[in-house]
Amino acid sequence: LLGTNGLNPASTYMDQLRATSSGKWDGFVSHPTLFWLMDGPIRDEHLDMIYMAGIGLSLFVVLGLNSWLVMAFLWVLDFSIVTVADGSSFYSYGWESQLLETGFLAIFLCDLPHFVVSTTTGDKRTWRLQGLWCDSTVTPTSSSSPPSLSTLWLFRWLCFRISIGAGLIKLRGASCWQDRTCLYYHFETQPIPSPFSFFFHFLPNDILKMAVDLDYFVQLYTIWLVLVPGSTVWMIWLRRLGGFMQAGFMVNIILSGNFAFLNHLTIIPALACLDDNSWPSSLRNLVIKEERRDSGRSARTKTISYKTPKSVKVVRIGLDFCLVVLIATLSSPVITNLLQWGEGGTQQMNASFNAFRLVNTYGAFGSVGKARYEPIVSISHDGHTWHELEFPCKPGRVTRRPCFCAPYHYRLDWNIWFLGFKPHKAMLQRREQWVIVLLSKILEGGNASNGSQLDRPWLALLDTSSAKHLLTTPKYAKVDMFRYKMAAPLWVLMKEGWYQMMNKGSEAVEVVWWKRNFEEALIAPVSFHSETKQLAYANIPGI
Repeated sequence: LLGTNGLNPASTYMDQLRATSSGKWDGFVSHPTLFWLMDGPIRDEHLDMIYMAGIGLSLFVVLGLNSWLVMAFLWVLDFSIVTVADGSSFYSYGWESQLLETGFLAIFLCDLPHFVVSTTTGDKRTWRLQGLWCDSTVTPTSSSSPPSLSTLWLFRWLCFRISIGAGLIKLRGASCWQDRTCLYYHFETQPIPSPFSFFFHFLPNDILKMAVDLDYFVQLYTIWLVLVPGSTVWMIWLRRLGGFMQAGFMVNIILSGNFAFLNHLTIIPALACLDDNSWPSSLRNLVIKEERRDSGRSARTKTISYKTPKSVKVVRIGLDFCLVVLIATLSSPVITNLLQWGEGGTQQMNASFNAFRLVNTYGAFGSVGKARYEPIVSISHDGHTWHELEFPCKPGRVTRRPCFCAPYHYRLDWNIWFLGFKPHKAMLQRREQWVIVLLSKILEGGNASNGSQLDRPWLALLDTSSAKHLLTTPKYAKVDMFRYKMAAPLWVLMKEGWYQMMNKGSEAVEVVWWKRNFEEALIAPVSFHSETKQLAYANIPGI
């Protein structure tokens, strides 16, 4: 997507930022990215270094070797990619900002680096640096150093804004939300349906209307439970109930389709409502056993114990206070947006109000399409026989089973979905101009004749079944729009699939998942002119 030979090279946008910025620091403040540290073009090796470092540090977090330093690096690395991707629409999704905001708060869940002093009673005291690499708040004996309570409340505030924003955007959005009929179409018209979408779509209309009521109930009403203050038993249980309902609702959405990592990410702030005692005793006992094992090991080896000086705790309190004031200040335009007090008197969906995206407003599916229009890319070597190119997960061949891909985000499959909004050509000319670039690269070919993919990285964006049609460079390409409808409920398709599997030796008919009809030609057959390096409408006899 963003490499040197990609559809929208990051280097091109970075050059534009350098040309319009007065200096590196001013550029970083307005468009945060590590690429300000270099002067030359962004090459593939630089992008590789960013994502490999991110994968490596993420692995450390999974293994428990996390700290404020690791979380801060991960936040900067992700921001570096998101910023240079702003020149395209591939990263223009609300969950990019949500991931950045979540990652920023995660930094302050960890201990800051500080010195601890031994608790031995002799004259000799020893000091040790703690919190630089491994966070002391997640060790088995972390009861003496709990996570920051202020940060946990900021996570709850994030959870509240995500849910209330999504609920209000529906309440103020398409009329089908007020009519409670949006789910009649949503499961069929969502970006990347999964096999389970074929179950939800064919549920009785009364149940789908009740599902809209459930959506409002969770996102507009029970969300207030995550902000219940206090430490009494009933207040804690109300807060737990709010967290469980938000997380459970996200699991329900995960089952209904492929929404990238949005729902998985939204579960994280809801977990801030769940204290240790809200988890089953069997899980808590595992931690207790590990704590006892570590205590016994310490006693046998006479390990020196340490305590945190009071001055460090005072600094931490001051830092938490500053963080709360910062988030509260930056929340002002978000609240104004939710209350529709800003310019235009409308609620913006998935908007950021500061360059570092520390506090954002969220929402999704304020409008729902009632029909699915799918762009189909086709190529030809002679102008008469056409081959449709498949993408990893988007609907294409009607007999192809929908995929399960969440939380992975197939960005090209998601982006091409926007061409289904009418008028289709307007979406092509405004938001999804990369389709023209993709057709140019397909027809330009590169080293297609010898099978090399070094200068054709975009091949990885297509399904592997498309490779056989691109062994030699095609002469023509086109994009047609088709109207897609789900062919049958999941239980019927499963029955047909079972019959097909049991009759492999006979002439079993493939399971048909979709029905489609031709709608219109989005891009008429085009060819690539090697001299001008541009596409031109093809003059094909008989067409």
